[in-house]
Amino acid sequence: MAELVVNTYTSLKFVHVLSAVVWVGGAATLQVFAIRITASGDGLRIATFARDAEFVGNRIYLPSSIILLVSGIFTIHESSGAWSYDQTWVQIGLAMIVVSIAIGAGFIGPEAGRIARAIERHGPASAEVRHHINRIFLVSRFELVLLLIVIFDMVVKPGT
Repeated sequence: MAELVVNTYTSLKFVHVLSAVVWVGGAATLQVFAIRITASGDGLRIATFARDAEFVGNRIYLPSSIILLVSGIFTIHESSGAWSYDQTWVQIGLAMIVVSIAIGAGFIGPEAGRIARAIERHGPASAEVRHHINRIFLVSRFELVLLLIVIFDMVVKPGT
């Protein structure tokens, strides 16, 4: 039987994987709910969900993404030379994470604010609110695909 070794490297790797599970698993779950709730056609329910998704995004997914990035960087440094920034899979992972964080901060966050303002001005069932919600759901689905590509990249490790 293999011996359990808990050191800085394995601890960092655990934090890295846990952050990925929280972020990607949560994003996938939100998409399932988004599809279900959007199909209901209930404007109030959709708007409430959009506000809840913004709350979770800012308080769970954003911190998870930052922890994932930082723990990944430290894991590379603690890997005793096994992993490096020269490796294709590391470069792909870093690029995708940076793009995903930029999408979240540059579009999803501001769009959530536009949704909140549109709800205040026009009500939760308005066409403008629905338009913004459809946009944010579409972009977040694209982001989820990017995150799934990162997971594939981390498992397959192309270029090694």
